[in-house]
Amino acid sequence: MATRGGSAIKDQDRSLVYSAEDLWSKALDRGGVVNFFGSTFTLPQQKILGDLSAMQRTVDFWLQSKALQSRFPNLGPLVVRGRKGERKAHYEPDGVIAIPLDQPWACKEAVLVHEFAHHCAWSTDAPAHGPAYRHAMVEVANFVFGAEAALLLRAAYDGAGLEVADAT
Repeated sequence: MATRGGSAIKDQDRSLVYSAEDLWSKALDRGGVVNFFGSTFTLPQQKILGDLSAMQRTVDFWLQSKALQSRFPNLGPLVVRGRKGERKAHYEPDGVIAIPLDQPWACKEAVLVHEFAHHCAWSTDAPAHGPAYRHAMVEVANFVFGAEAALLLRAAYDGAGLEVADAT
């Protein structure tokens, strides 16, 4: 249970979100033609961002995007830093994404999108991986990877029984 602003917020959907996003990321690893309930489309292949400067440039580009600014108008600056001794990436609410650079999975675009979505949806009164986060994740995925990838992500959440909040 995480504590934010002096109150405890249970992040009960965390493991389901990670499982859904892992399946989605694996589809992005492959990229290519996908048959989805009778519709065929091409999924992009996600990039591996091998160093902090590439990750920072990517995040800076996203922050400057008019499309994301219109969906998330109050985004502040964001810094990407390395993280040692841990096997997970994380978002810090003061505008920091920490990535364990010695973990190959952590340098994938989908991981950076996940942490960036936390920046877009961070709230002291909502679960870190709740419906508002998932809405932000779908929006950022749509911007970064396109509508087809966002559709697959939304379907992965739905398959896990997870609600995605409507735009506010």
